[in-house]
Amino acid sequence: MKTRRPLLILGLGLLLAIQPAAASNNCDDPRPLRLALTPIKNAEIQATQYRPLIQQLEKQLARRVELVPAPSYGTVIEGLLSDGVDLAELGPASYAIARSRGARITPFASFALRKPPSSEPASSYRSLLIVRRERGPDSIEGLRGASVSLTDPASTSGAILPRQAISRLTGQSLETYFQRLSFAGSHDRAIEAVQKKRVDAAFVASSRLDEALRQGTVLADELKIIWQSPPIPYDPFVLRDRLCPALSARIKQVFLGETLALQGMFDQLNVNGFIAVNGEQYREIREMFANQN
Repeated sequence: MKTRRPLLILGLGLLLAIQPAAASNNCDDPRPLRLALTPIKNAEIQATQYRPLIQQLEKQLARRVELVPAPSYGTVIEGLLSDGVDLAELGPASYAIARSRGARITPFASFALRKPPSSEPASSYRSLLIVRRERGPDSIEGLRGASVSLTDPASTSGAILPRQAISRLTGQSLETYFQRLSFAGSHDRAIEAVQKKRVDAAFVASSRLDEALRQGTVLADELKIIWQSPPIPYDPFVLRDRLCPALSARIKQVFLGETLALQGMFDQLNVNGFIAVNGEQYREIREMFANQN
């Protein structure tokens, strides 16, 4: 019995010594790592194109990476708010919305775009208003009372910027100026809605129209652009702030280090690779979203 008290005191001392270290390591090390992508295109195509990135993450992080189904932009935002998503690709406005609702996330990477026909070089794109070239109007004034497709309520180029632009240019809301509004769910489906004459016009991202032209799903003389926004910083990849620093560092290394294994994905997406970004590059988008609310 006499030997147990010193052992007990020693054990308590070790526990107290360990506690500060444990507190300093109070972070998340999720297994599997959960990745979500905003649905800018067909979900199956998107998952296939991003497969090399998922494989590299799994290899470098030594854990499974789960692609979380995301039928809407809002689903990704909710996943980040509930800690059900660890790593996500967001639209600029989706990032602003998530931050405004209290999501503890940090942008760290974006795609460097190859210079395509209609969008900005490097790291920006535009919101476009497109119509059919044949018999389509040449200006927004010619669309008064028309049917228009948006993409998603949280889409920067497919809803939020268009809402501001129509209000500024016409003095009326989208709902008042146009006869019918609909949400296609993705930029690709909005483009298709114009092609198939289900709507008179659509607001879409220039990067998505560029890809449709490159893939041949839209012909060069099929559609025309009657309005475009100023340049928008391209979609950020974000990490939850509660991820352990060592894990965050390894994830960033996959994106911003040696990316030879991702070259096939870059070719598919028509990008040059990843570039580093930070929250300051999206400050105007966050302010814009705050103003529109």
